[in-house]
Amino acid sequence: MDRRCVLKYLAATPAMGALVNGMGGALAAAAASPVGPATERTPALGAYESLRFGCSFHFGLPTFTGDDYDVGAVPATTYSPTHLDVRQWIKVAHDLGAKYAVLTAKYMSGFCLWNSKGYEYSVAASGNKTDVVAAFVDACHEYGLRPGFYYCILDPHNEGRFDWNSMVPDKYFDLIKRHVRELHTLYPNTFYQLFDITWKVTPAQLWELYRLVKAHSPDCIVVCNQGFKQSRANQGRMSEVASWPSDVINGEDTLPPLEGHDPHVTHERKKYYMPFETWLPTGPIYPPMPTMHTWFWHPWYKTQSAEVLAHAYRDCMSGNANLLMNLAPDNTGRLPEDEVATMQRVAELIRS
Repeated sequence: MDRRCVLKYLAATPAMGALVNGMGGALAAAAASPVGPATERTPALGAYESLRFGCSFHFGLPTFTGDDYDVGAVPATTYSPTHLDVRQWIKVAHDLGAKYAVLTAKYMSGFCLWNSKGYEYSVAASGNKTDVVAAFVDACHEYGLRPGFYYCILDPHNEGRFDWNSMVPDKYFDLIKRHVRELHTLYPNTFYQLFDITWKVTPAQLWELYRLVKAHSPDCIVVCNQGFKQSRANQGRMSEVASWPSDVINGEDTLPPLEGHDPHVTHERKKYYMPFETWLPTGPIYPPMPTMHTWFWHPWYKTQSAEVLAHAYRDCMSGNANLLMNLAPDNTGRLPEDEVATMQRVAELIRS
């Protein structure tokens, strides 16, 4: 959507139209709101930085279809873990030293890991009806980790086609808002919200999602993933326009720069305080896309070596960055024993 369309969208309501008058576009209009990324270190950002280390969990339909880019064409019953044990996931993260955890509440397949009201493609219609989000939040509370959610904007199941770059239909954007509102109402005071593939919504829509999260979880850290190529190119030195607003610069499979991350980041000629987070997949290279690692478990899945992962941990700690290390439960619903053993060795290395 070009600048003229964005202005037309914003001007549809009197209040937003007034903000747009005399300003340079949707981002300038949105920046006039008191709710937005911080220009200096806030208590919420300080709390996030102090945690330093978290684990994400990629689990959902791709775990059962074997396709990291599953389009949601299979029936919901395809999802059918036989020994689901979310508590085990969080115990492994806790023993590794993680202080927060992030769950793929909805991946690009459109399948929801909670029972979303009036939505047919979720665990409620699957081969295992456990509310994984609820189990995840409960386990985080038990082990003292701060819980967060991942939500993918790209969604061929609800968009009707697989297109990385087309703007989402209005009907689907309404569903996105309903899902986000539901997550932050059913599981209140969420610590962290990650949005992925954010360039498929307009700047105004991304601001709407940002403010929607903050309305329900005021201290929630909202993170918009820049994407793999963008992260490798800028290493957190800037925030991509298509990933704005964001409280944190997310570096997908990208370590901080050698000089360390400077959180005083310029965006649209204004300084903001933005910590950097390395989001690290621990799996092997994904053969269909050999420049990238897989995020989901596969029968051929082999975790990267403990030495490589511990080195990445040290680089993040010395480079003034948080580390969000991804783990991949298998199709039984547990972290495999070889992955657990690797993480135990990682814990030994980083504690030494």
